[in-house]
Amino acid sequence: MVSDEPIGSRASDGVADLTLISNIDEGGINENLRVRYENQSIYTYAGSILIAVNPYEELEIYEAEYQALYCGQRLGDLAPHVFAIAESAYRKLCTDDADQAIVISGESGAGKTEST
Repeated sequence: MVSDEPIGSRASDGVADLTLISNIDEGGINENLRVRYENQSIYTYAGSILIAVNPYEELEIYEAEYQALYCGQRLGDLAPHVFAIAESAYRKLCTDDADQAIVISGESGAGKTEST
C-alpha cells in the first residue's frame, strides 16, 4: 500500500520533495534519488515537477487502490506519484477552467511509457 505519510516525514527513506533538502546540489539530489529508489520509491517531487526513476521491475503501484487513494487529494498531501500529478491537472481543469498540459521527458528506457 502506498504511504499516506506527509512528504518528507521519514528521512531514512529519503526526502519526497527535493525542494526540502539542504544539500541541493548534484550529489545531494542523486543521493536522495538513490535512497528513495532503494526503498522502491520511484517518484520524487521537485516542487510541482515529478521525477520518475525506472525500477526495471514491475511494481504494484498502478492498482485501483492507488488511484482511489489519490482521488480528490491535493498535490503533496500524499507520497509522490504519477496519479497525484494527474489528479492535480484534472482538479485545475475542473475548478479553474484552465487548460492543462503534462510534459513527459526522459532518455530511452527511463520509464516514460509506463508512467504515461
